[in-house]
Amino acid sequence: MERRGIEKTLVVELLNNPDKIIEQDNEVHIFSKVVNEHAKIYLYRVFINVIKEPQLIITVYKTSKFEKYGYSV
Repeated sequence: MERRGIEKTLVVELLNNPDKIIEQDNEVHIFSKVVNEHAKIYLYRVFINVIKEPQLIITVYKTSKFEKYGYSV
């Protein structure tokens, strides 16, 4: 998150209120949310290992390639 300049508060909001949760497999779930940021729209994706206790964030990123991930804006 730090390397990509993504704030912790945004990730917490996304995890508490995602647009979509995709079960990649039994271990990894992907939380997605469309966010309007500085007059641009981005798709944020957070990959979570749900088997670990506490659950572990694997990676977080933002993209503008909505259609690649099944979104239309």
